[in-house]
Amino acid sequence: MSDAALLLILLDGMSSTRIEDVTSIVASDASGQFGLLPGHDALVTVLEPGLFRYRQARKAGWSFGACVGGLLRCSPTAARETEVCIVSRRFLHGDQPEVLQSQLDELLEREGMLRVSTRVSRERLDLAFYKRMQQLSQTPT
Repeated sequence: MSDAALLLILLDGMSSTRIEDVTSIVASDASGQFGLLPGHDALVTVLEPGLFRYRQARKAGWSFGACVGGLLRCSPTAARETEVCIVSRRFLHGDQPEVLQSQLDELLEREGMLRVSTRVSRERLDLAFYKRMQQLSQTPT
């Protein structure tokens, strides 16, 4: 990694991605959009679901990522080094923000439907368990 650069680490449940020589990062939390540059003070924040972007020293233009929300931790690790770690359930990567946003919207919709389905199934199971417990308590021994 070159001097005065960020090390971006993306962690999800299945992988760890290291992106070196990052010169700047832009992300969003509940307070709005913010930027990180090398040498930034220590910071911990909860990211909103959405896109983030970063620049690398040897690459023209922005690279984009998307996450379903997560935790961002920025910490100086040594002289002139800053580590930015983002932890999320899921990441998407690409160079076209419109495509990433569409993919993220679909992912969030599917996860939302799965949560509702899981909650309904759990409620049905709880009700069946409760009824069975009532039957067992009414059965003479």
